[in-house]
Order: sequence, then C-alpha cells, then structure tokens
Amino acid sequence: MESLEEAAVMAQTAEFQPLDYTRYDFKDPETYKVRTARGLSREIVEQISALKEEPAWMLDYRLRAYEHFVERPMPDWGPDLDCIDFDAYTYYANPLAEGETKRRWEDLPADIRNTFDKLGIPKAEREFFGGVGAQYDSGTVYHRIRDDLKAKGVVFTDTDTAVREYPDIVRKYFGKIVPYNDNKFSALNSAVWSGGSFVYVPPGVDVGIPLQAYFRINAKAVGQFERTLIIADKGAKIHYIEGCLPKGEEVLVGDELTPIESIETGRAVLNSDGEATTVEKTMVRPYDGDMVHITPVSKSNAFQLTPEHPVLCVRREKVAVSRRAKGLPDVDPSKLAAATPEFVPAGELKPGDFVHYPVNRTENDDPELGTAAMNVLGYYLAEGCTQMINGCEAVTFTFHIDEREFVDRLVEGIRELTGKTAWTNPQPKKHAIVVGVYSRALFDLCETHCGRLAGSKRLSQTMMELPPAKQQLLLKAYYEGDGHVYRRGGTVHRVMTISRQLAFQVQELQARQGVFATILERAPFKETMKDGREISHHTLYTIYHQVGKRAHAVHRVKGSFLVPIRKIHRTPYRGNVYNFHVAGKNNTYLVKGFSVHNCTAPIYSTDSLHTAVVEVMAEPYAKVRYTTVQNWSKNVYNLVTKRAVAMESALVEWVDGNMGSKITMKYPSVYLKGRGARADILSVAFASAGQVIDSGAKCVHSAPDTSSKIVSKSIAIRGGRTSYRGLLHVAKGATGVKAAVRCDALLPDEDSRSDTYPYNEIHEEDATITHEAVVGKIGEEQIFYLMSRGLSESDAIHLILMGFLAEFAKELPMDYALELNRLIQLEMTGAVG
Repeated sequence: MESLEEAAVMAQTAEFQPLDYTRYDFKDPETYKVRTARGLSREIVEQISALKEEPAWMLDYRLRAYEHFVERPMPDWGPDLDCIDFDAYTYYANPLAEGETKRRWEDLPADIRNTFDKLGIPKAEREFFGGVGAQYDSGTVYHRIRDDLKAKGVVFTDTDTAVREYPDIVRKYFGKIVPYNDNKFSALNSAVWSGGSFVYVPPGVDVGIPLQAYFRINAKAVGQFERTLIIADKGAKIHYIEGCLPKGEEVLVGDELTPIESIETGRAVLNSDGEATTVEKTMVRPYDGDMVHITPVSKSNAFQLTPEHPVLCVRREKVAVSRRAKGLPDVDPSKLAAATPEFVPAGELKPGDFVHYPVNRTENDDPELGTAAMNVLGYYLAEGCTQMINGCEAVTFTFHIDEREFVDRLVEGIRELTGKTAWTNPQPKKHAIVVGVYSRALFDLCETHCGRLAGSKRLSQTMMELPPAKQQLLLKAYYEGDGHVYRRGGTVHRVMTISRQLAFQVQELQARQGVFATILERAPFKETMKDGREISHHTLYTIYHQVGKRAHAVHRVKGSFLVPIRKIHRTPYRGNVYNFHVAGKNNTYLVKGFSVHNCTAPIYSTDSLHTAVVEVMAEPYAKVRYTTVQNWSKNVYNLVTKRAVAMESALVEWVDGNMGSKITMKYPSVYLKGRGARADILSVAFASAGQVIDSGAKCVHSAPDTSSKIVSKSIAIRGGRTSYRGLLHVAKGATGVKAAVRCDALLPDEDSRSDTYPYNEIHEEDATITHEAVVGKIGEEQIFYLMSRGLSESDAIHLILMGFLAEFAKELPMDYALELNRLIQLEMTGAVG
C-alpha cells in the first residue's frame, strides 16, 4: 500500500466488499474440495494458478507480483501492521471445484446455500438487483445476471471465468489501473487473487438497477483476496454494490429475564455452562420469514427464534431404546446420561428432543444473610409486605390461623435479626393471624432483596448468587408460607405467585437444588361476586415439581437438565431480530433458561486477512457508482486498494461505509484523465473499541476542466480511532480544475481519537481548491433540547449521529440506509450517558 507521498502518479487503495454481513457469527463445517497448505511461497502461487488452469501470461503476472511482495517492505505510515504473520494464513480454500461456479441457486451445496440464504441473497436477487454474485472464502460459488441485461450485452461474472471466457478484455485492463507494484498489498493480491467480479457494460447501455456481490470468510485463518474489474464503455451507466431472536424474547442474565432488545454491551449474562460472561457486541437485522416456537414441558419456558439459530440439545432418536406404534419412543437413561448435547438449528428440532437447561454455577456468599435472614425473607416472599404505619417503616406478614408453627419460627427470626419482639394479631373471622414489627433495618432488607408489592417481588442478584444451602432455607420458608403438597401420580410440590420474575427465579433456585420445576401460567380474568362486586384476578404463575417422574420426562445429566420438547410450531414474522456475541470461547447464552448459540459470521480468536483490489474504468461519458457497506468482524485486517480511471466527461462515484474490521486501510481514488471528468467520493468511518479505521480518498487531476468533491465523515467511540488520509493532486497542464474536500469528525467521548492527514499538491495557479476540516462533540444543549421533546438520552444521541451521517445515508439504497442506521444504533449502545 503506497504512502500518500507516492500517490502523485495514481490514487490508490480500495476494497470491493459489498454488503458483507460478517456480523452473522455462524460458521459452517470446513469441507473444502480444494485447499492449499498454510503459508505463502512461490510454490503456493504456482499451485493456485495451476488449479485454475490459467494462461501463461497470468501465471507470469502472479509470479512477478509475488517477487515484488517479498521484496517490498511493510508501509512505514498509517496503522501498525507488524503483527501480521503472512505465513499464518491459507491463501486458497474453495468449497467447490475450480470452475464450478453455479448459475442456479438450487445447485449450490445445502450448507453454502443456507449460509447465503441467511444473508438474504435470493430475496435480494428477486426483488432489488440486476445481478448477484457470492464469494465463499476463495471461491466464487454463485453468479447470475438478469436475462434482459444479458441481452443488452452486459457481462457480470466472476473474474476467474472472465479470464477464460473474455481473455482479450481482461488482459487489456487487468493490472493497468492498479499495477502489482503499486503497493505491498496490491502485490499480495496480484499474486494470490481468487474470485471477485468482472463487469463489462457495452457503449450506451444503462444498467438501471444495481449489481451486487456478497463476500464471506468462513474458515479459520483463511485470507480473502478477490479481484474486481469493472469496465463501463463509452456512455454506459452502472451502479455496483458490495455487500436470531425476535423482539421481546427473554435472555437469562443471572438474576432476571431481560428482553433481548434491551441487552447492552458489557452486560453480564449466563452461558450454557451456567457461568457468567459478558456481552461484547449486540446485533440486529431485519427478518421476514418463519419463527420457530419451541415449547418444552414447562409451557411458560416456551421460546421462539429463527429456524437457523442453533439450540443445544440431544436428539431423541439418538437415545431411544424402542419405537412405539403411537407417541414418542422410550428413552434409554444410560444412553441419555452418556449423550453429548450438540447444537442443532431450531428449524430441525422435533417434539421429544431434549433441550439443555444448565444450572447456574455463579456463587458468592454474603455472611450477613444467615439462617435467620433466609427464614424471614422466605416468609416475606410468601406472606409479607412493607408499609408505612403512622409514619414508621413496618413489615407485616399474614398467615393462616392454623400455621402457628411458622409464626413462631418467624417471630424468633425477627428477634434474632432486629432485637425486637414482633406483635401478633389473630383475626379468627378471617382465619388469619398477622405478624408485624416496626423496623427500618428489616424494612430495607426485605425491599432490597425481595422487592415490595406482590406483583413486583423478585430476588436480588445477591440472593440469586448465594450458596445453594442458603437458598434451600429460603425456598423451605417460602414453600411453608405459600406452598401446597398433593398427590397426583406422585407427590407434587407447588407454590404460586403473581410475580413473573419471581416465578422464573424460583425455577432457577430449584435447579440448584437438583430439581427441575415447571411453570404454568393462568391468564388474568374478572370475576363477579354474589354481591355484585367485580374482582380482577392477576396472571398467576404456578411453580411445581413432582417426585418420581417417568424416564421420558426431565433428566438431570452432568450438572444440567435435559428437558423434552412438548410442541413445535411455526408462525410468520416480519420485523427486527436480535442477537449478541459474548466473551470467551463458549459463545452461548440462555433463552428462557435454555442454551442457544450466538448465531451469526464466524468470529475466531485468530485474525483474518482481507486484501482486495478493485479496478474501475469509466470510458468517455460513462457513469459508474460503486457502493460499499463494510461490516467485517473485528478480527479482520481489511487492507484494500480501490481505484478508478475517468476519461473524458465520465463520472465516477465512490460511496464507501466502513463499520467493521480490526484495522482498515482504504482510500478510494479516482484518476481523472479526460477533459471534463468528474469524481465524487463520499466516505464514512465508524470506529469502536479495538478498531482503527484509516480511510480517506484521493483524486488525481491530470486533465483540464476536471472536478472532484471529497466528503469524509467519521465517528469514534469507546477508544476507537479514525483517520482521514487524503490526496488532492493537480498536475501541470490540468487547468480549470475545481476541487473541494470536507472532513467532519465526531468524538462523543474523551477516550477516542480522530486525525486528519490531508495532502494537496497543486501545480496550476488557476485551480479552485477548498479544504475544510471540523472536529466536534455532541453538545449537552442538543441532547437536552431533544430530551425535552420526549426522547430518551440514547434516542437523542442516535438521532444526532444519524443527522451527522445523513449526507451519506441518503446516497444508499433504502435497505442499506436502514442497515447503516441499525449498525450505528447498536455500536452506540451504552457508549454515552
């Protein structure tokens, strides 16, 4: 990658990474038909060329590029790239045989088809785009163009196919706009390139709707090195675009269930090992399709998710001992005990399969919460309330008049905790006895750890993390005060509450006692009494468990429970779906207590490398727009060279958005070689924690009466770093040039950084050049004004940011503008305020 000082000859770096939805952290099995050994050598380059059966001129070009790559040092400017180990990557991995690119979607292998289905390619192809390409690691697996465009002579295929089928056109332009010796990374791409798109638009043809490509890195430590070549012939026009759980579903965060859309970065959640972990990144996407509803034997634990979302389970068919004529097969308990749960897409699950319910292993003792406190708080959950009596804090309990044993135990516990003697008030007509005490300390203890009113009672995080032995004391007192025992095919223990959170917390505490409790929900209703009064009954939750259940029911295995699925059905869904990525290797979380995997592009602990080259030729009077919305996962080095040449009266537009990657170095450029040629570059960079986005633009004016406009906008949060690195060069003889550069940076916090490195080289006195750079923060008065109009602080900040980026967003197709909006909203979650 050349330095800006070297760029006076041509403007550089680019990437064709169209809507790359690498935020979907799913990964497929690495079943590749062709894969080279790890590392880079002359032999590897020759092997890649041989696999593709390329002509001699291409092999010669590759080998010259490889020699230049080896000899050329790493750039001594920009972000630090010294940690890249080029021998740690695989440079070619193709899931199909070479030359096996498919033209029909149904011909793709099922796993690859499912991968791109999740990215919306077939839907996009049908509804929005004139052609679609899809690259999977090194292989272009799919390419198709609409018949009406093909009839006009438009060529849209992968670059490998173009080398074989359009050799004259490819050889004329390949490496002429971005030569292999342009920079170190163009040399690397030229040596090992594979895939990418080739587009040729004949003279005068207007491709009225966009062509789009998708890229995906699936395998660990595999680089992606696509090569894109776009030629718009005289007067032609083209627009080229690179390219979970529903709202309300609840995630277990240790002490409570929380709607997934409310989960924020940094939040502690439980994983499938029952251990606490931290949310590293949240994600949202639009979804239009089926939602799978899974109902286990505990109906209130029913949950829903998209069909591809992996659920941890044991398939009943793998542990079955026999088949019945009707109903589910019996289960061999020994097989079930030995079975290893596996992740299965929700859409493939069947009734009777066992879903995984882990036991919460988080444990932190509090010495101040001893036996007396556990007894009193258990009775408080069942029968107690806090209230102000004559201006004094009081705690009262109401028992049945025959429950004197429990009353005596409670009075003793109150005396031990407060040093006070509780008063008792028998009420024979109501068959009740009321126990009370005036104590601010007990008042605060009860409200802090158990809540206040019956419908809002819930256990504090401290209570949820106490040792199981202490929690057993709490449960014993709670069940004594509000529980029932009866026989129905065994001994059944149950307790009832109108607090939904408390019901699921009791279920979790019972699991720590070795018991899986079922939750049933009774809907609210109104009842008319004999005297005409109408009474409203709240939703009632019954938590119960049975002793001596049959073998095909719930099983405790290896510190967790395997719970059979009672019912599965699907419903149509249209709206946003949510997901998140957590710290550590166990990238799982719990939905209604059950284990699911983060279902989005593979995120590996090792880094990945994306080094692409894009060459665009706009012949006289042609118009080319190239749009990128890039969101690589944050372990990708994104080092790309994008360059266009504009001939007489041609127009080249780069619309470039960078949201993802670990390090990005990308500077879309236009070399204006014909009189009246124009360039319009609009770039956005958004860097969060651990990200360096070094981007910008370059315009080289070598012909008279040419014009260019560069607008760069950047946002850095949570310690992220953005840089604008730009070049404006006006050559001798290029008279009448008009050029404008504007750089706007926004820093919402004190930890982030934004830099500007503009280079202006003007060799004609009549050139009209303007340059403007502004760095700002979000003003408190702006936030206050919007909040005074009813917006929350986070919504106010998001609105300000989207206003800042409006100039970029309005240039995107509608679905991409919505995508940008969602990405900004997710990255800003928890960043300010």
